Amino acid sequence: MTWGVELWDQYDNLGAHTQRGIDFLDKYAQFIKDRCSIEGEYASKLRRLVKNYQPKKKEEEDYQFSSCKAFLHMLNEVSDMAGQHELIAENMTTQIVKEINNLVKEFKDERKRHLHEGSKLHAQLQASLAQLDKAKKAYEKAFREAEKAQENFTKADADLNLSRAEVEKARTFSVMKNQTCEDCKTEYANQLQKTNELQRQHYSTTLPKVFQQLQDMDERRITFIQNFIKLSADIQQHVFPIVNKCLDGIVKASETVDPKQDSRLVIERFKSGFSPPEDYPFEDLSNIKNSEGNTSLHSVPSFKAETIKGTITAGKLKKRGGIFGIFSSNKEDYSDLPPNQRKKKLTQKIEHIQNQIQQETAASKADHNCSSSYSPESGISTSHTSIPEVDVYADEEEFDNIEEENVDFELEPLPVLGTARALYPFDAQSEGSIPMEEGEEFEVVELDQGDGWTRVRRGDVQEGFVPTTYLQCFLYNNC
Repeated sequence: MTWGVELWDQYDNLGAHTQRGIDFLDKYAQFIKDRCSIEGEYASKLRRLVKNYQPKKKEEEDYQFSSCKAFLHMLNEVSDMAGQHELIAENMTTQIVKEINNLVKEFKDERKRHLHEGSKLHAQLQASLAQLDKAKKAYEKAFREAEKAQENFTKADADLNLSRAEVEKARTFSVMKNQTCEDCKTEYANQLQKTNELQRQHYSTTLPKVFQQLQDMDERRITFIQNFIKLSADIQQHVFPIVNKCLDGIVKASETVDPKQDSRLVIERFKSGFSPPEDYPFEDLSNIKNSEGNTSLHSVPSFKAETIKGTITAGKLKKRGGIFGIFSSNKEDYSDLPPNQRKKKLTQKIEHIQNQIQQETAASKADHNCSSSYSPESGISTSHTSIPEVDVYADEEEFDNIEEENVDFELEPLPVLGTARALYPFDAQSEGSIPMEEGEEFEVVELDQGDGWTRVRRGDVQEGFVPTTYLQCFLYNNC
């Protein structure tokens, strides 16, 4: 079924219908544009959410717990998911919205051209009908005048009072009118034939052709809408594998949560090292003998005790020398902590300084053009190759489990903090970064310092930085 045959007399309605179709296509483009805006806003809010829930400096210790590590990994996966929503918005904008805008302009121009052609054909038919009507009226007028002239001639010929010249004049006038009538009749017949032929062509060939072009245009428009709807789904489906990987990463992160391990970390963090207090002895006042010259009883001993952070009761600790004294200038000697906690803090401080020295040494070796390097963050210079030994002394009187330690800071490769597996391929383009393939495994030698990059080692030959969000890290318990 075609518009040209079935809707031969619906020119105005077809013009209005095609206009509404183009308006609908433009409306669909606006829908996609609004959806892209929502996707972009959603991605932006997800990133803002992830940023707001990143651990603060004062919360860093809490992120040793497996539940907190899993939460941090979940934040990274949510950030990756936000990137996929940004990708959806970008692809829909470039592949759908821009294409529809171009199509709307093309369809409007094409519709205008077809309707102009239809209007032209309609005008031609109307002009022919006007000529036919004019020829018919001329014929009718000539016919009436010829009849009247013939009637007058008949009367004149029968009137014996008229001269032969008057009768001849009436006959001549009648013949002339009859001839004019015949000419008008012929003109009317010819015009009628032309008009009928034009009308037949108009409704059987020329106008159906215009309507067919409008139908083809409208069907193309509908097909484009169909394809765009499918394309919008394909664009979203394209990111599903990565989104599913992010969700799998969240599930795997949840599986790393270990309540028992977190409980052990709580013990390690807050264990004071003190022994529980012994029972208070019973003092029988009736058996106390009065001392000579003293009529008063001994005072009841006070049970007030100082409370130290992390303990129930204990005496205050004194500040110690040795390595503990090196922190006194910046109030990091931890002298106010119980023995176990103090030992832990000092050990962490020593490991931190050792890692900084190793990192600065590795950076110095990599820079062949510089004879020395300096880290403004750590305040440690690596311009000398010899590292002094630090002796750690502890007072056996205050905590028996801390013995003399001798720590040597040796120049060696960065220690392995854990392992990592590449979730996505990465093409290194910046200096210091290395490429990787999906599924490739590395050793983690330096954690993300907040800039989004993690330092990894491939075998024993190559080190470099890769995006943190492209990795699934498995850190050792002491990292």
